[in-house]
Formats: sequence, C-alpha cells, structure tokens
Amino acid sequence: MSSTKMLGVSQPISLAAPTQNDISLNNSLNEYLKNHKCFEAKEETCQRVNTLSKLNLLVKKWIKSLTDVRIPNGRQVDAGGKLMAFGSYCLGVHSSGADIDTVVIAPRHVTRMDFFTSFKQLLMMDPNVKELQSVENAFVPIMTMTYSGIELDVLFARIDQPTIPENINLSDDSLLVNLDDVSIRSLNGIRVAEQLLKLVPNQNTFCQSLRAIKLWAKNHGVYSNAMGFFGGITWAILVARTCQLYPNAAPSKIIQKVFFVFSTWKWPSPVVLKQFGCVDSKLGSLVWNPRKNVADRYHLMPILTPAFPEQNSTHNVSKSTLHIIQEEMKSALEICDRIQEGSATWNDLFEEINFFSRYKHFIALTINEDTNHAFFESKIRQLVQIMERNTQVKIAHINPRKLKNIRNESTWFLGLEFTENAKNLDLTSEIEGFKRNMRHQAKGIVQLDATYVKRSDLIKFISVGDLKRGRFVKNKTAVNRKRSTSSRDLTESKKPRVDSTLLKSNTVNQ
Repeated sequence: MSSTKMLGVSQPISLAAPTQNDISLNNSLNEYLKNHKCFEAKEETCQRVNTLSKLNLLVKKWIKSLTDVRIPNGRQVDAGGKLMAFGSYCLGVHSSGADIDTVVIAPRHVTRMDFFTSFKQLLMMDPNVKELQSVENAFVPIMTMTYSGIELDVLFARIDQPTIPENINLSDDSLLVNLDDVSIRSLNGIRVAEQLLKLVPNQNTFCQSLRAIKLWAKNHGVYSNAMGFFGGITWAILVARTCQLYPNAAPSKIIQKVFFVFSTWKWPSPVVLKQFGCVDSKLGSLVWNPRKNVADRYHLMPILTPAFPEQNSTHNVSKSTLHIIQEEMKSALEICDRIQEGSATWNDLFEEINFFSRYKHFIALTINEDTNHAFFESKIRQLVQIMERNTQVKIAHINPRKLKNIRNESTWFLGLEFTENAKNLDLTSEIEGFKRNMRHQAKGIVQLDATYVKRSDLIKFISVGDLKRGRFVKNKTAVNRKRSTSSRDLTESKKPRVDSTLLKSNTVNQ
C-alpha cells in the first residue's frame, strides 16, 4: 500500500490489511472493553476537566504569590505557570477511575522546595484535597493526592524562563537548556506523549490497542513501574513499536503481535521508536548509552523513550520481574493465537489472575496507616533485589495490588519460589537488610511488619474474597515437579522449610 506510513527504525514486518476475522474480533474487543469500564462516562470526563481546571488555577495563584515577593515590581508581572496532564489521560486511553499524571510547569524563580513546602501547604488547606502524600527523594519527586474524588500524581518542572506562557511548546528541545536533571525527567512524560502520537501510523489503532494492553497488564500484575514491572509509558512504547511493524493491522491483531514480538525479543537489545538525534554535549549524559554510562549496562529490558534525552523507561526491572513479564507474554500469545482461531475469547486473555495460586511461600509487608504509602511503594522493589541475591531464591514476585489485612492495615505480598535444592532457608538477613535500607532512607516514622506466610495460612491475613479473587493458574515450575494448584487446594509445600521465627511480628520504628 503506497499510502501506508513507514515509521520506525526498520521496515514493517507486514503491510497486510485487516481480514474479516480481524474486523469481527475487533468489534467484540470493543464491546469487551466497554463492558469492563475501560471507557469513562461523560459525567466522569467532565469531573476530570473541572478538577484539572481548579488545580491549574491554584497553581497560577501560588506562582503569582511567589512572584509578588521575589520579582521587582512583581505585582505587575504575569509569571504564568500551569498544570499539564500527560500519560494515559493525555493519550486518551485512561479508564474509568484511573488516576491522572500531571506536572506543574513553573518559571525560574519558583523552586522544587517551594513545590514541596508552600504549594503543599496550599493543598493541605484545600477541602477538596484528600490523602495528600509526597516523595521528595524519589528518582522523579512526586506528590500524590485525591482531588474531588479524582486521584492525581503531580510532578514539578522548573523552566529557565522568567514567565511561562499559556501556549508554551514543551516539545522544543531548547527549553531543556539549563534545566536540572529532575526537571528534565519530569517533563519527559509530556514530551514522550507528543512524540508517541507522531510516531504511529494510525492513532486510533494505537489508542485502542494500548487501552486493551493496559487492561491485560493490570489484571496480570505486570503494571507498575515503581515495583519493577512496566508502567504506562513503557507499554505505550511497546504498542507503538508494534504499530510501526504492522502499520495496517487492526487492534485485535496488534494485541497478538505485541506479545509475539516482545515474548521473543532478544533482551537486552533496546526497543526504540526512532533514530537518536544529535546529542547536546550538556545533556548527553542523560541519554541512555551503555557504552558511556556504566549504570546503563546493567539494564535488563531497555525500552527507550522517543523524546530527547532518550532514557530507559524500565531501569527498575529486576531478574525476577523480567522472568515474570516474559512468561506472562508467552502465555498471552498462546491465548491470542486461540482467539484468532476461535477457540478462546477475550475474557480468557483479560481475566484477572489469582496471585496467590502462583506460589506456596509469601512475605507479608504491612505498614500502619500513618506511613507514607507512596514512599513505601517506591521502595518495595529493593526487597525483591535483596531476595534475588540469595542463591536459593529463584523468583521474588511482588504483587502490585495493595490489600487490607484482617486488621484493616495496608499489606503487600511478595511471592517466593525457591530453587529445587533449597532447604532450611533463613530469610532473616534479607528482611533485616531491607529494614536497614528503610531506616536509612525514611525521614519520618515508618512502622513495618514483615512476616513469612505459608499459603495455607493466608486466610489468617486477608479476606476470603481477596484470597480467591481471579483465575487460578498453575505454576509452570511446579507442574514440572508434578505439583499443581487448584482453587480447592491452597496447601503449603513441605520443602523447602523456611525458618520464619525471626520474621514474625518484626516491627521497625523509624
């Protein structure tokens, strides 16, 4: 097809147009997504628009107050400033109840310290704001909140300009000059979203495919950048690359091809959407480059953002999460093949998976409600990395879904799979190492309870509903050992034995 857009760093794999079967499957896919709240109602859309408008006015008011006292004749200066959305909301693929990723764009006389002090105080006085939390020392510092019932993540970027015009073009690379690294990373979400829509041959196909992939990833527990899986931007890049390779395919086919391409990808070869441009010497160190940057050489699944400076969106991926993502993609490809043949349905692909059916051993991580949840979630993957250094631990799998235990406390579960020759494990040193890290990094008081739990004892920690939620699956390693899992058989294994005496009721006050 001569009219087909050729995008990307290689020739397309196929230019085939959708078949009648593809169109039929696409129609049923659309119906499935609508029935599972992947599209929000008009009333919710209006509520989001109103929420963003109110917060935008609050940002302008805040910046104006700082301008009045910091700039000569500040009362006569319109310094501007604005709140901008990015991520799923910007791409138009957010689902009902999803949070909104935003960034505050401020002029040079407003600092990040101002953002986490005076602006935070302004938010605390707003009756519309609930559950306000901040993580100031994260790779990308962030505030999280609920505003009029809408969940928001708010970043901050300081532009080296005296004023911020309403029509500021953030895709202009020259704006990055003299910016600190954190501001550049905070702006990356907006810049990446703009590039994504330019780099796909058909935006509608891209958006519908991404909406479906996001649903699958969340229901299969592989959607969380903070916990070492893939975040929204990463899944968007993978879908965009697949759209480039199959530019005329329908979303029903693109979904299958995402799993085909990336379940067989030769990691750590990077995934890129376009050729890198010329590197500015001042910002070159921020561009992903394993030849020059030693830390980049250890990235396991590099998936690079298409906006300058091109960075790896998956630097949090660990050995365990790489394995889990690969296995989930392989399984999804098998189901997609059967959907194409007519022997499976979209529900078989998207149905939520029961996390607790995968493993026989768990660590329950419980924090009190006064603890900063956003901070804790950003640190959980450190426990995974610590566990992976134990030679008898084969897989350390954190469930991204936060649950409530029987005391109504927030609890996360780490599933563990051990090597075949593992026995008499004592995980105390790993847990204590994690607690030491928390003590070192936490500024406030954190109460953390880390407890080893056998699968048969999970009922003592969480509700029956949470324990049986989702489809039960068979652990492939367990099957190879002629062991299987069913919804009626949540029994613990006899080997390996884990010495849990020093893990139970271990509370650390920091």
